Amino acid sequence: MVTSSGVALAEIVDSINAGNAGRVKEEIRYALRRGVDPTRIVTDGIVKAMDLISEKFERSEIYVADLITTARAIHAGMEELKPCLVSGQVRTAGRAVIGTVHGDIHDIGKNLLGILLEASGFEVVDLGVDVAPSGFVEAVIRHRPHVLCLSALLTSTVKGMEDTIEALEDAGLRQKLKVVVGGAPLSAARATQMGADAFAPDVTAAIPLIKELTGPKRATALLPATMAHFLGEGSLEELQESFSKMSGLHLAVMDARGNLLSPPGRFFDCSRFCRGRNCSGESTFGEDLTALAGRFKRAFVYRCRAGLVEISHPLANEDGIVGAILCGHCLLSGDTGRDKPPDPPVLSVGELEAVCGLLSFIAGQIVQLNTVLAAKQEVEEERNGIIHFLKNQHQLEQALGDAELRVLQSQVGPHFLFNALNTIARLALFETAPETERMVRALARLMRYTLYQVRSLVTVREELAVVRDYLFIQQTRFSDRLTSEIDVDQALLEARLPGMTLQPLVENAVIHGLEPLKEGGAIGVKGRLCGDQVCLEIIDTGSGIPEELQKEIFGLEVRSGDRGHVSGLGLTNVFRRLQHYFGADCTLNVQSGPGAGTSVQLTFPFSGLEGG
Repeated sequence: MVTSSGVALAEIVDSINAGNAGRVKEEIRYALRRGVDPTRIVTDGIVKAMDLISEKFERSEIYVADLITTARAIHAGMEELKPCLVSGQVRTAGRAVIGTVHGDIHDIGKNLLGILLEASGFEVVDLGVDVAPSGFVEAVIRHRPHVLCLSALLTSTVKGMEDTIEALEDAGLRQKLKVVVGGAPLSAARATQMGADAFAPDVTAAIPLIKELTGPKRATALLPATMAHFLGEGSLEELQESFSKMSGLHLAVMDARGNLLSPPGRFFDCSRFCRGRNCSGESTFGEDLTALAGRFKRAFVYRCRAGLVEISHPLANEDGIVGAILCGHCLLSGDTGRDKPPDPPVLSVGELEAVCGLLSFIAGQIVQLNTVLAAKQEVEEERNGIIHFLKNQHQLEQALGDAELRVLQSQVGPHFLFNALNTIARLALFETAPETERMVRALARLMRYTLYQVRSLVTVREELAVVRDYLFIQQTRFSDRLTSEIDVDQALLEARLPGMTLQPLVENAVIHGLEPLKEGGAIGVKGRLCGDQVCLEIIDTGSGIPEELQKEIFGLEVRSGDRGHVSGLGLTNVFRRLQHYFGADCTLNVQSGPGAGTSVQLTFPFSGLEGG
């Protein structure tokens, strides 16, 4: 028989699968009025629907558009439940900080992940897009998340993930949380290489992965400081001796892996006795101690192979077992047997209970001290991490200030310089030196363009104008060693692209391709409209690009030598700036061979709107 609460939950699942956000909110309100526990609404309603959606997505029964629609419905449901979440009626599964790394502005996958994490009971802190490594570090310090989720869609921004993980390491925070990365350019191998804990191929796979990573944590190990406190100045040896005098029994402390942490004392004498007498695993004493188990608190009381009584009391905190106190050996009143070590103490059941009570007290003191010292160590590590982070930030701010000063110093009053160049051009004109005047004006226009247009979108027409100025200067310099041709369709002259895109590619061809050749060569710029894509090509007849350098270019590796003399931009920088504006819709292809010249092809969407 289906209960009314079961019907209400089923309606919530159906509404989410249908992507009907309004109906989801209505059904959740109805379920709350019917007295359905908010936790059940999350687990048996929203999470169940999310699992069904994930299965459909994995079977390709639904697509990304459907996933977005259902995610919005889930988000609407979680908004309706938010008062219950805030009031603590629903227990959170953990805290997650999510964000798209520096240089990347794509957020669909990140937003979906945030919605699904909230539906799974996580408290989500969304930092947005284009987040610098320092932004992630600050969020980790402020929010203390269990997991940090880094997203990237562009190949060129994957390094932002590596920089973020490195920044967490530098701040001493990396071991405090799990790091999950996701995005089209990534793989599990790449994630492992950069130091992430896991790679999520899509948002539906990310949820169970994050749940597994942030599940019940392992118990804190017994810290060296804890044992040092008890071992310091012989305090644990004194405890062992006093305990032995009082009860005739001997103590030993082990960690969770069975490693001895205390002096062995005489506890292991019984083991040596058993090995010497080749005792079998069967006790010669008849009493079954399991019947008395409830009378020994948390201690486990059992017989060793020689039939003597041993006690193992766990050292446990709320996270699990961190070690144990071993105690032995004795006989119980009424035990008889011929094969036993000399003169073992004989205890009544009541005396054995008292020993277990004392062990419970000692264990509690050790665990309590371990918890305090662990918390102190965590606070100290966090403090050191924050100090280290702030120190790095201060150093970065100083470096930024120095860089800004150098930039100001390097400008040497650009307006003064432009005016001086214009004056020289006019003098050349008055002195009937038209080529000199043209040369100076070309240089002035090139410098002005470099300073003021490098950070904005410009038209192809404007880019070609600065390319012509640059080629004129170089042709004047090399005379007949350099020839050039520009053949670009009129239809794409108003298309927009980042300033200083073509000039660095032309400059690269001149400097690295043609300049080393004694006989010089030719360079051409071609352009045409391919559907809704602008296709540009820079061709030279120079020496070609070595295969190793081509690999570095396609791997987007920054090289100090890959920089132009005019703008300071190289092939790698040009492609990264194109990706910043056009995302995955742009391409850069290089075809070259030793002595065969080079062809660099660019494609990007046609747009006549600023910032489009």
